[in-house]
Amino acid sequence: MALDSKLQAALKQAQDGIVLVIRDLQKRPDFSKQPDLQADAKCFGSYHQALLDAQAQSSLSPDAQSKLRTQGQTVVLPAIVKRINANIALSQMGQLNPSRTIPPTMALANNKNLGAEQTSIQSLDALLNASVSDPYPSDKSPPDTHDAPTSPEPNEPDEPAKTDDATPNGPDILPEDEVISRFSRWAASLGGEDLDAN
Repeated sequence: MALDSKLQAALKQAQDGIVLVIRDLQKRPDFSKQPDLQADAKCFGSYHQALLDAQAQSSLSPDAQSKLRTQGQTVVLPAIVKRINANIALSQMGQLNPSRTIPPTMALANNKNLGAEQTSIQSLDALLNASVSDPYPSDKSPPDTHDAPTSPEPNEPDEPAKTDDATPNGPDILPEDEVISRFSRWAASLGGEDLDAN
C-alpha cells in the first residue's frame, strides 16, 4: 500500500504520541525503581521504531501492515490500558499510602497522553485494516466482468450480518473522552486540580 496522506498523518500522529508516553514514563520519580515501567518504555520504544520505519517507506507491503497492526493491537494497546489502570489506582490512593509513588495530578496528566495515544493507534489500525480489506486499491480497478457469463445464485436464507470485532479477546478500550471524564472526577474527589479546566 502506498503511503497516502491519511496514512502518513496517522503514522506521524501515533509516532508523536508514543514519544510523549515514553517521556512521561521516564520523568516519573519511580521509573528507575520500577521494572514494569522500564519494560513498558521498552515496548513503547520498539513501537516507536516500527512507526518510524513505516514512515520511511514509500509504500507498505501487506506483511508490514499486518506486523504493525499486530504489534499495536496485541502488545502496545494492552500495555497502554494496563498503564492507564495503574495510574487510576495511583490517583485514588491516599496521601500516606506507601504504594502511591507519584502524585495524582501526575498520574492523571500521564493518562491524558496515554488516552490520546490509544485513540491514535486505534485510528491507525482502522486505516491499515481498511487498506488490507480493499481488494482494489485506488491505483487498480476491479476486473472487467461485463462479458463474463452469469449464473443465478442459489436462494439462501437470510443470515444476520456478522460483526467484526476489532479486538477479540483484547482489552476493553475506553473512548478518550470517557477516560478524561473519569480522571477529572477522581482528581476532583481527591481535591486535585481539574486538568480540563486549563
